[in-house]
Amino acid sequence: MDEKASSTSPSQVERFSTLDFATPELGLQGFRELSRAFAEVTPLGDIKDFRVSTATVFLNGAVMVDVETSAMRYDRTPQHVAFGIDHYQLLLHLRGGAEIIVNDRAFLQGTGDVCLLDMAQPSLTREIQAEDGSVQVLNFLLPRMVLALLLPPTDRAAAIRILPQDTGYGRLLRDFMLTLRQSAPGLSQSESQAAVQALAHLVAASPMSAEEPATYSSREILRARINLYIETNLGSAALDVDRLYTEFGLSRAALYRLFEPESPLNYIQHRRLQRALAMLISPAFRSWRIIDIALDCQFSSDATFIRAFRRGFGLSPGEARRLAAESRLDPMLKVEPTHPQPDEEAVRWIRRITGTMLTGPTQ
Repeated sequence: MDEKASSTSPSQVERFSTLDFATPELGLQGFRELSRAFAEVTPLGDIKDFRVSTATVFLNGAVMVDVETSAMRYDRTPQHVAFGIDHYQLLLHLRGGAEIIVNDRAFLQGTGDVCLLDMAQPSLTREIQAEDGSVQVLNFLLPRMVLALLLPPTDRAAAIRILPQDTGYGRLLRDFMLTLRQSAPGLSQSESQAAVQALAHLVAASPMSAEEPATYSSREILRARINLYIETNLGSAALDVDRLYTEFGLSRAALYRLFEPESPLNYIQHRRLQRALAMLISPAFRSWRIIDIALDCQFSSDATFIRAFRRGFGLSPGEARRLAAESRLDPMLKVEPTHPQPDEEAVRWIRRITGTMLTGPTQ
């Protein structure tokens, strides 16, 4: 399969189940080996009741893990942190919950709550089983460079943030995570790239709190919904300001107020340029001509694209591709990924090329 064709290939699901082992003890040994880079795992309860099944999907710039298990304890020690997996863990408990201890403080995550945990700090998690004795958790591992600089400066140092499920934004983020869970195995690389970017922006804009639960205004929720719509339609020629009026039932004045001091048109172009950079520096799109990428990102010609790209990043598309080709980038995890990781590479290069791109337009 050539590189261009691989960008349309669906993501693969990797599965693990203790049912594949002869005894629960052997299953626990297998699960500990699977988890050894992340945490030390200990069953809570009788070993004969121990069970785990996982489904893992490698997305562009993230990893999704759907876990069903008996109640467990996870100790993420300084030794695990030193292993070098520098990510944020986004957790949604579908059944059961957890008590999470970070920096000698305990936080309770209930069913339906969304938790963002900084994996650069040690933590201890004790799961709370549902009435049927099970726990089900949807995990997304987001590389630090994908998310950290999108977070408000006041939130970057927080080790844990929890968004209750009974808030409007909590339901919005939970619904997007569940939709991504359902569709992830069938996404192509370019589609999963857009989905991961959308998830990172939703998380960064969320009112997660390490202290008191926050509330979000209807205006902020509407802006988040519009941002999500833009992210999932960046490759569509139909995405423009008029489409946003129609889709969200807004007047021109109301839409522009939501994006102040930026304009919605400038925001869309900014996000398309970010997408173009991710494609230019990714091996998955190396066989694509610059005009192919320009048209895919809805620029009318290569000349228009090159001018906009140079204004945005201070170098040409060809220079960005050349610099990326000359660099050696580490894989996202200390294992070979199932396919290239455009988002991670993009963020690394964004950071080197320009200090302004990651923060995005002012919102």
